[in-house]
Amino acid sequence: MKQHLFPLLLLVGLAVGCKNQPSAGTAKPGTATKNDCNQVTDSVGRVLVNLVTARQRIQSYDSLCRLHWKGAEPIEAYTIRAVDLLAAMGLPPELADSSICRFKHIRVYLGFQDKVGFKLYVVPVDNACMKGKDPAKWNAGTDVILDKDANPILANIDSTGIAAYDKYVLDLNAPCPNTCPEPGPLKEHR
Repeated sequence: MKQHLFPLLLLVGLAVGCKNQPSAGTAKPGTATKNDCNQVTDSVGRVLVNLVTARQRIQSYDSLCRLHWKGAEPIEAYTIRAVDLLAAMGLPPELADSSICRFKHIRVYLGFQDKVGFKLYVVPVDNACMKGKDPAKWNAGTDVILDKDANPILANIDSTGIAAYDKYVLDLNAPCPNTCPEPGPLKEHR
């Protein structure tokens, strides 16, 4: 049986989370509305970016930060728990501990590309543990790189058995201003 794919779970989770939502005219304030996005039919392959390219853009972001914020260690990435992603999508957080959720964490890396702007790269994370209030006791886990079909490569990513151009991460950028929400709780109207 094939292993569960984190990106596929996200797409399926979004579809399940959006199913049976109230229509736009009947939504209560603060609730999600149904739209005709049909993300299940979309391909995760269109957001794959080669690992070499992602590394270059992550290094560009790091260099940019070091140039403009001297003396401060730049934030490289954020590790996010599956339970938090599920809650944000309106799904039961209990799914994070179920077998359907192959990876319990993801990591997002910040990057920068000239003439494009900031980038956000997403990878599943294996064996992380961010339990308890003391970050010194947390385990960051290991990034999981994807193959050209968005399947996780659970071997060492620097393995000579896998060519550098056959390793990928997800480039899930939909930056504002192109996808800015209407003024809401996190953004005041200017």
